[in-house]
Amino acid sequence: MVNKIIFTLIGFIVPTMSVFSQITDLNVSQYLINLTVSDRNDSIYVQETVIFTWKNNNQKPFLNLTSVKKNGKGMHVKRVSFQQKEQSFTHQNDTLFLQSLPFQEVPLEVVIEYAGIPADGLVIGQNKYGNRTFFGDNWPTRAQNWIACNDHPSDKAKVFFSVQAPAHYQVIANGIYQSTVAVNANEKRWNYASEIELPLKVVVVGIADFEVKWDKENRVSSWVYPENKVAGFYDFDLAPSIVSFFENYIAPYEFYTLANVQSTTRFGGMENAGCIFYDENSIDGTRSCESLLAHEIAHQWFGNSASESDWPHLWLSEGFATYLTLLYQEKTKGKSLFLQELQQDRKQISSFVKSYPNPVIDLAQQDLMKLLNANSYQKGSWVLHMLRVKVGDAVFQKILQTYYGEYRLSNATSTDFERVAEKISGLELTQFFNQWLRKPGIPQLAIQSTGKRNHLDLTVLQNQKNLSFQFPLQVKILFTDGTSVNETIEVKGQATHFKKTYTKKVSSFEVDPNTELLYEQMN
Repeated sequence: MVNKIIFTLIGFIVPTMSVFSQITDLNVSQYLINLTVSDRNDSIYVQETVIFTWKNNNQKPFLNLTSVKKNGKGMHVKRVSFQQKEQSFTHQNDTLFLQSLPFQEVPLEVVIEYAGIPADGLVIGQNKYGNRTFFGDNWPTRAQNWIACNDHPSDKAKVFFSVQAPAHYQVIANGIYQSTVAVNANEKRWNYASEIELPLKVVVVGIADFEVKWDKENRVSSWVYPENKVAGFYDFDLAPSIVSFFENYIAPYEFYTLANVQSTTRFGGMENAGCIFYDENSIDGTRSCESLLAHEIAHQWFGNSASESDWPHLWLSEGFATYLTLLYQEKTKGKSLFLQELQQDRKQISSFVKSYPNPVIDLAQQDLMKLLNANSYQKGSWVLHMLRVKVGDAVFQKILQTYYGEYRLSNATSTDFERVAEKISGLELTQFFNQWLRKPGIPQLAIQSTGKRNHLDLTVLQNQKNLSFQFPLQVKILFTDGTSVNETIEVKGQATHFKKTYTKKVSSFEVDPNTELLYEQMN
């Protein structure tokens, strides 16, 4: 996505729940969600079937589901049934315990009925034109506010939505549109099915007054507010060419169709699988949202299909989408803009790391929203750029294609990506990835120079606390006759010296002339 700004119970012990919300013993294969909304109030009714396996014989199964709070928001569970028989349950502290289910090796199929006003996740409100809307907005772990689930990206599942709503609305959701059925004179039911397993962070519905435009040849659709449909359709018409670029660069598009949806998401854009939500104000009819579209569409490959196994590896989603957007811009807008964006991102990283002394793979941060930062986005993107410089364009592309091929519709860690990069490049990359992903900060370089006429003597000083960075530094040597030559200095430790005598008189030098290194140059 793109950031807008960015117990003890009777009979057993409640497991310690980290902010990451991972239920490690639970493996959900399917969610079948019958959702009913109305214009009378903000309450929803859900009849949900969850099919799952449970791996712990010493603990009864449980799911994430937000319980009712003091403000009255949250879900009230009415009943739980298994094999058409009601089951006992306890719903407390945002956890639904299924107390009487048998332990068995085959999947359990449980029906859960609940209702209430969502505290979050399914956001009910008004759009900028004052019209009522319902938009799922699940990232990172907000799905549990309206879906009983294992709210963690490692547990992917098939998702089927059946949404009953007032007939004047249109409904969009993940998966393939199946049918619309009239329930009565005033309500309809819309049905969608995703046979592709999805992480809950990108599972949504959108319910609003929409104008819809289909490009059936490219399997792309645009969903915009009627009040600005001309501007919205014009902006979203960029999508097929963006999809085509990523298909050619990485692999075929995975998610059946692609709906681009104007919405009230809290983010600038949210990459829901096959059903991207964009902030309503990003649609203005000028196509200023092109890079936003590219970023969210890139997520369909990295983040939605090949997903991070856990939140500290978020750069596998956000860093990849950021760099792939730059690659799209390089292809469509030229090398100059590509380098300008990299240089701008480098400045942002330099500023950010001074106040946030954590590495890209951030095992310490417990506030998931705070992971939406320059480490996950810009620095993750720069790691990919430096890898591309190191291995070359063709090998880099093959690394991305191979990584995606191995982990499509699955989950991966940073180590998985590193293994693929080493296998394809034939290089030993432990030092490279450790210093850029697992250690904080970036090199802070001071360059001292001496020498006269045709002699050059450079000293590269590293001033940051972490002196373990090792990297090749490109320096462009300019001569008085207007010619130049590039030299590579292998920088290690606190001070690295470079001396050379030329046949021409040296006039000056330029550090990192091709924008290949993430660093900050000190005075």
